[in-house]
Amino acid sequence: MKVLVAGATGYLGSRIVRELAARGHRVRALARTPDTPAPLRACLDDVHIADATDAASLAGCCDGVDVVISAMGLVGKRTKQTCWDVDRGANRALLQEARRAGVTKFVYVSVVRSPGLERVQLVRAKRQFEADLRSGGLAYTILYPNGFFSDMDEFLAMARRGRVVVFGGGGLRINPVDGADVAVAAADAVTEAAEEVDVGGPDVLTHEDIARAAFAALGRPPRITRLPSWTLTGALAVLRRLTPLRVHGRLEFPLTVLTQDVLAPATGRRHLADHFREAAADG
Repeated sequence: MKVLVAGATGYLGSRIVRELAARGHRVRALARTPDTPAPLRACLDDVHIADATDAASLAGCCDGVDVVISAMGLVGKRTKQTCWDVDRGANRALLQEARRAGVTKFVYVSVVRSPGLERVQLVRAKRQFEADLRSGGLAYTILYPNGFFSDMDEFLAMARRGRVVVFGGGGLRINPVDGADVAVAAADAVTEAAEEVDVGGPDVLTHEDIARAAFAALGRPPRITRLPSWTLTGALAVLRRLTPLRVHGRLEFPLTVLTQDVLAPATGRRHLADHFREAAADG
């Protein structure tokens, strides 16, 4: 099949491209700039350059495409745009172009389903696009991945600096997932019929477990500072009040994740401790 991957050069999108190419699919990347990383070029048939928040620039991107996979999102990115511009607006424009071009299926990578996150602006924007997709007239699959291993790298960075700070006394839980496992689920969705797929890692870990794994990967004794969750929720309340959405919207989701349990069904196979050891070895 011919598959368009939106957000193809990002952490997850690049892994989806490689997984699709390994399965023999032809892959078109949707990218903002032409400087596609060299290791990825060998996996691509072609590239469509567009700013997906500009609907006109998407014209023709889905021509000849069977399936669209969108990994577009704003988490952690510094930009003047908001999650409503990208996570809903850009994806909705891409869905409209997919419908015009006769694409048969749209696969969307959303975010973990966790009750405590549903009021976060980023999550609300994603849920709105999910509603657009369900009523959009195409076959679809929505993936709901938990936090990625790459998000946990901040624990490793803190450990390298000598101390890890955890909230909620360190006992809050998450089962983060490797981006490669999410890429497998996305590639499976090209041919499988499930409309909703939850994707979590195999290990339920407390934040203190993650901190200790980071120190272990570095071969250092753990030094952990435990703070109550209200210190972070209070800071978030101030951030929301004093900064525009384009600022606090970028930080609201990852910081909120640190204040509560965030769990998804365990479907991934790769373990965070192995990821930390590989990252530590790479320096």
